[in-house]
Amino acid sequence: MKFRYKVLIINIILLSVGIGAVGFLMIEKNFNLALNSQIKNAIEENNMLQSTIEYELLDAAADSKNSLIKAIPHAGLDVTSSLSANQSALYIVYDDTLSYTNDDKSIAYPKELCSTTKMGKKEYTILNESGTMYIFVSSCSTVYDSNLNIINRRDITDAYTLMHSQIKYYRILLISVVSICSIAMFVISILLTRPLEELAKTSKAFGDGSYDLRTDIKSHDEVGELASTYNNMADQIEEHVNELEDMLIRKDQFVADFTHEIKTPMTSIIGYADTIRSKEMSRENQILAASYIFSEGKRLENMSKKLFDLIYTKQHDIAFEPFHTKKLAYDINSSTSPLLLEKDIILTMDVEDIILYGDLLLLRSAFINLIDNAKKASSSGSGIEFTGHITDDGETYEFIVKDYGIGIDEENLTKICDEFYMVDKSRSRNEGGAGLGLSLASLIFNRHNADFTITSKPNVGTTMYIRININQNKAVYEEKNNNAKN
Repeated sequence: MKFRYKVLIINIILLSVGIGAVGFLMIEKNFNLALNSQIKNAIEENNMLQSTIEYELLDAAADSKNSLIKAIPHAGLDVTSSLSANQSALYIVYDDTLSYTNDDKSIAYPKELCSTTKMGKKEYTILNESGTMYIFVSSCSTVYDSNLNIINRRDITDAYTLMHSQIKYYRILLISVVSICSIAMFVISILLTRPLEELAKTSKAFGDGSYDLRTDIKSHDEVGELASTYNNMADQIEEHVNELEDMLIRKDQFVADFTHEIKTPMTSIIGYADTIRSKEMSRENQILAASYIFSEGKRLENMSKKLFDLIYTKQHDIAFEPFHTKKLAYDINSSTSPLLLEKDIILTMDVEDIILYGDLLLLRSAFINLIDNAKKASSSGSGIEFTGHITDDGETYEFIVKDYGIGIDEENLTKICDEFYMVDKSRSRNEGGAGLGLSLASLIFNRHNADFTITSKPNVGTTMYIRININQNKAVYEEKNNNAKN
């Protein structure tokens, strides 16, 4: 059952019960007031009859019991004229014998009233005679050791007729009000639940793969808040789905690129090894073939080492330790000097010494990769600059690696940090590269919360900026130390 129908049924039930209970109590109260008024009038009438009849019988009662019995009908006739207008009847019972009545309808009085009525008390009972409601009121006096009961009968059908007419009218009113309110509540429930239905349809479509769908609910109530929360959730899910899809694409691309990159050196190694194994060659050609095998093997070794560092850095937490930037610069210079001598490239260093925090070995590896890439892009006899200083705001330490080589165009610059991406594949392979150096460096800087940007112009050179927030860098170190202690 739909939510709107549940709301409608519950409201109809509550409305019917509520209005019905209020109406019942009101009708009951009105009926009791009317009935009590009739009872009061009947008792007052009985008081008047008792007083009048006892006064009429006073002289006869003084003579003898027989005189009293003979005087009762005459006393009854004297007072019946006052009862004809209000459709009342009079019964005078003496010594359990009906001595007088003016009842022309032959309605028997309730004889139990004579036995239950006490001296000086009033008793009444209500009887239904052929659809007409009567009240009988009895009073009792004792004359000559016998009871004199004066009973008056009064028609109170009007009170019951009024009650039944009110009930009938109220039923019609209740049905009309409930019907009108039900229609109004049904329309209102449709308006209230329509946004929920829209949200449900959008959720179903979203679950079926339409991740770009969003709700357009603008209400400022709980439903609007729910729709807004749903849209935010959908944005996050879509973003994660896109990231997963991109990750799968990058993973497939990584496997394809790795397979392609490993295929070339393996082909060369197998080919030259087969040549040495199967053919007679001069010593000079053997050395040349072995040199090719050695260089391609070193290239595979370098690629596997960088690949291992790349995977390790992605999957493991980095330990932050304090280090001096001068120490980092010295280690970088010591490691890159043999590489730069091959092309007669001069490395100029100017590093301001402060204490930073991070993994010194990983950072040294990242900067060596940057300088190695700068070397590959530079011609023999050119220079590379490596600088480090605190920026003017005093909050950031900035490393800069600058070369004056061939540069990178804007199209390739956006992809330069992708795994296995090489701007000039033939030149990079000749230099022993595999397209992993910058991707590894970018990942290491990212794990150190450093901002890594590259600017370049073709035939002018390339400048790489690594900016570390000093306060944030120290805060990460302190947080890691606290977590380790706990």
